[in-house]
Amino acid sequence: MYTVLKALHVIAMFAAVTLTIGDGLFLSLAVWRRDVRALAALDRLVPGLGLTAAGAISFVVGIALGLVLAATGHLNFLAGWLIAAYVMVAAILLVNVSPFVQRLRPLVREAVAAEAGQVSADKVVQGMSRLRVGLLVAMATNVVLFLAIIADMVLKPF
Repeated sequence: MYTVLKALHVIAMFAAVTLTIGDGLFLSLAVWRRDVRALAALDRLVPGLGLTAAGAISFVVGIALGLVLAATGHLNFLAGWLIAAYVMVAAILLVNVSPFVQRLRPLVREAVAAEAGQVSADKVVQGMSRLRVGLLVAMATNVVLFLAIIADMVLKPF
């Protein structure tokens, strides 16, 4: 049973990282390039940031499975490597509620409206300009934190 739970945990977390980081990289690239059409196209491909939502659900499922694994595997919930993982997960959650990340969804909606001629594309480009550095930092932080969590889970250094 432990092996099945561990496999499910790994699959859920792999999906979470792939969906959230993959989606975030494409969105960040469109914002960085100030490409209104690309940002609107990404919304057409996956409306309403659906990949990010699917990744977030997978992330929560993966965390729940990880906690079940720790309990059924008789692991110490206060082991150093688990505490490090808890802190990094909290950091990921904090990064993703930052204003830079939270402004992305309205910006995508504005890009769609601009492509439909309802909003000025220049207004969207201005929004992208204000968001691009903070979004890049948030994206880079997410990547580093996910890599650190993976290393922590595999190596269990503490």
